[in-house]
Amino acid sequence: MSRRIPRRQAIASVTLVVALGFGGCLTLGPTATAETGDSAVFEGVLTDEPWASGRVKTAVTLTPNATTEQGVSKLVVITESGSSFDTTTVEPGQTSGISLYLPANENTTITAVNTVNGSIVDTQAVTTDGNELL
Repeated sequence: MSRRIPRRQAIASVTLVVALGFGGCLTLGPTATAETGDSAVFEGVLTDEPWASGRVKTAVTLTPNATTEQGVSKLVVITESGSSFDTTTVEPGQTSGISLYLPANENTTITAVNTVNGSIVDTQAVTTDGNELL
């Protein structure tokens, strides 16, 4: 007994593969590595995404006093070339539930900013990696 794939499903599958191929690299099992041991602001940068296409969604955790005593109110992802890749705001007292996108298979820096006085509070180097397919 043969099973036919519906035409719409076949077209959607081919479209997805072509879009991923031309829209950026496909990475399976992406990882985010950050040495946060000495940071006064960052506790961790993790990802649990099964795949990524050009960017990796990460969950950032901050220290308990990052947004209160140190005044961090914004996180900015800076690529190796020096351009901004993603930005998010954080609320006073927020330490978790912070999502940031990082470029796949690249070294980046997350910059913690105090937007009240315009100062950079801390920076964190992060490397994303994984099994690059396309």
